[in-house]
Formats: sequence, structure tokens, C-alpha cells
Amino acid sequence: MHSGYVVLCIVLAVSLLGGNNLIALAAASALLLQLVPISGLFGFFEHYSSQLGITFLLISFLLPFASGRVGMNIALRSLLTSSGAVAVIIGAISACLAADGVNLLTKQPDIMVGMVLGSVFGVFFMGGIPAGPLVAAGLAAFIFRFIR
Repeated sequence: MHSGYVVLCIVLAVSLLGGNNLIALAAASALLLQLVPISGLFGFFEHYSSQLGITFLLISFLLPFASGRVGMNIALRSLLTSSGAVAVIIGAISACLAADGVNLLTKQPDIMVGMVLGSVFGVFFMGGIPAGPLVAAGLAAFIFRFIR
């Protein structure tokens, strides 16, 4: 048993105790992947899982268009409001932060432990949801620029 297994078990336990089911599911899935003796499976998931996760998140955001709840008129009108303008600006900033987050996590994968722990604390103590580790890593990268 290697130390990564122990870290995943700790993340699983803390997330279950903290009521963070999404992180618990992710940790349990990573633990299960260790048991599957398929060559190249880890490499596949390391390379594509972030992209797949972001794709599913984007699909969930686009479903109101697919279901017809939001159409072209509503979409265009919303862009002309102050909240629509803020949403465009924040969307652009968060996309840049997420890119910085991916870069940081690629260079320093050990920082993910802090991101996960912070996410568990945010869910447990502040009623948050664990939806933004890439943006959180991007914010960390932004702050690190000023600290270093």
C-alpha cells in the first residue's frame, strides 16, 4: 500500500464526515481505480477526466437551452442587463482563473490536497458546494504571484 492510498482514504473519511458526497464519490472512485488491473486506465483518467468533468458541467449549464426553458430572446435580453454584463465579465475572469488553476495543479499536484480539504471545510462549515477546485487553484495561483 502506497501513501497515495492513505491520502485517498483520509480524503474519503473527511469528506464523508463533512457531508461532502461529491468529494467522497471522487475519492472512492479513485480508490476503486487502483483495484482495476487494466493497463493504461490511470493514464486515460489523468489525461481526460478534467475535460470530461468540465464537459458534463457545461452540459448541465446548457440544458435549459436544450429543454426550451431559455431561448434566443431571453438569452440576448439577459446580456443587455447589468447582471448579464457582470456574468460575462465574471465568466471570462473565472475561465482565466481556471486555466491558471490547471497550470498550477499540473506543476504542483500536491496542492490539490489543500484544495480538497478547503472544499470539504467550505461545504461542512459554510454550506458551499465542491464545484470550483480549478477556479480555487486559479485564485491560489493568482495569490502566489504576489507572495512569491
